[in-house]
Amino acid sequence: MMKIIGHTMGTPEASLPEAIDLFASLGMDGIEIICADDYGCGITLETPAAELRDLRQRASAAGLVIACLVPYTKDMNHPDASARDQAIADLKRAVDMAVALACPGIRVFGGHEVAPAEQGNALGWLAESLRQAGEYAGTAGLQLNIENHMDTMATSAEMTMAITRAVDLPNVGVLYDQANLAFMNSEAYDMAIALQGPRIQHVHVKDFYWDGTRRVAAVLGQGIVPWEQIVGALTDLGYDGFYSVEYERRWFPEQLPPPAAGMKQCLAFLRGISN
Repeated sequence: MMKIIGHTMGTPEASLPEAIDLFASLGMDGIEIICADDYGCGITLETPAAELRDLRQRASAAGLVIACLVPYTKDMNHPDASARDQAIADLKRAVDMAVALACPGIRVFGGHEVAPAEQGNALGWLAESLRQAGEYAGTAGLQLNIENHMDTMATSAEMTMAITRAVDLPNVGVLYDQANLAFMNSEAYDMAIALQGPRIQHVHVKDFYWDGTRRVAAVLGQGIVPWEQIVGALTDLGYDGFYSVEYERRWFPEQLPPPAAGMKQCLAFLRGISN
């Protein structure tokens, strides 16, 4: 059965314990947790061990796996070596937190987006930083997943795979986000899946449509992202990882229903196309 989890992107008005309870009540299988200083429904890199232990116990009692942490570190390709060192340290801290939470994976950014003339050096710095973080994660049995994401170097499936190949570690893979690729006018789903293939370790699921030139967030199935075909292609590929409902209420609260209703619709949509 498809493993569907809730992303705390969808619950900006809630506390993290409240999000755990909501996702459990909806019938989700797990939770993906934002790790940032500026977001209430999440944790930070300074969250103490006792609080992490309580969160792990609460999620377990609710029947949820903590499936992914979402730090926002981006300086892995910064020209300043001290900034890169701090980014590596931050990712290693996220690994330690994931271990404490019994969480198997961490979303990582592909650094900062850079001008084409700077891509050679930036890719080298990024790969070395992610290699160090990835080796540290590997000793703990954790996966780092580079997300297809705007404002990073991973703005296409092709470039995401170039980063993955440059890092060259089995536990550094891809977080596939077709909605982001569509927004960036990058590869269509069939090409994105063909390029990233078995390196896909995690999937973000969200939807949107265009209102003229304005991007409008949508409940799954009410936008332009062809999720029926995407899920079918991933199933044919043998993907058996998590599908994370990245309901974008954090960024677009006026465009989406409250999570108790909207995320319930998203879950029903995914369950419907997986049967």
